[in-house]
Amino acid sequence: MDAALSNRFGTFVNKRPMYDHLVGVDRAFVEISKRWTIPRSKALAALLFVRCHSAFRTAAGNAAAGQPVEPYIMNRATLESAAYALHIHREPALGPVWLNRHQDEVSMKAMKAAFSYRKVLAAVTAVNQHAGERFEKLYQRTIDFGGHPNERSVTGNMSMVEEGDRRVMLPFMLQGDGPALDLALKTTAQCGVCSLEILQEVFGALFELLGVKAAILELRKGL
Repeated sequence: MDAALSNRFGTFVNKRPMYDHLVGVDRAFVEISKRWTIPRSKALAALLFVRCHSAFRTAAGNAAAGQPVEPYIMNRATLESAAYALHIHREPALGPVWLNRHQDEVSMKAMKAAFSYRKVLAAVTAVNQHAGERFEKLYQRTIDFGGHPNERSVTGNMSMVEEGDRRVMLPFMLQGDGPALDLALKTTAQCGVCSLEILQEVFGALFELLGVKAAILELRKGL
């Protein structure tokens, strides 16, 4: 934990442009949530907005610490929280389906069917085709690099040395400066911006009123 904290300070100093992107995304989330009064029809979307923000902050902290896999787990949660909020916003009848997930086996199956990846992706693409394309690309990246324990998340974060008749394999819990750190930071910023674009379709008027719509366009530059 001490090494992770030290790495975060190092990232702040040495990766400032991308670190500033992360700060900008966080500021956009804060700007919305500190000034809203939400109608009852958007209550679930608002709760998912907060979970999306929290997941983004965790991903940013993990990425800045040089943790090679963990940011992707949280980036997946960031994207899913935003997409679920939009899915429910577009089809309000899905709200009770989502809430009743644990009532019984039938409810569980209904929820899983209603919130399948393809249906959630379709909801995003229906309102913003470009955001849908970015969502799909980023979501698959999160799965490959850590959202699931797939090959890239394991073999991409280890060293392997042949020593005579034995092979020494060393997995990394923390990465130093290099491509893995850069990709984790950039992916986290991209997932944050994409999630804001998705949530903008739910809280559009507020995003425009508070200048967050314009901020998103600026944040996309360089990503």
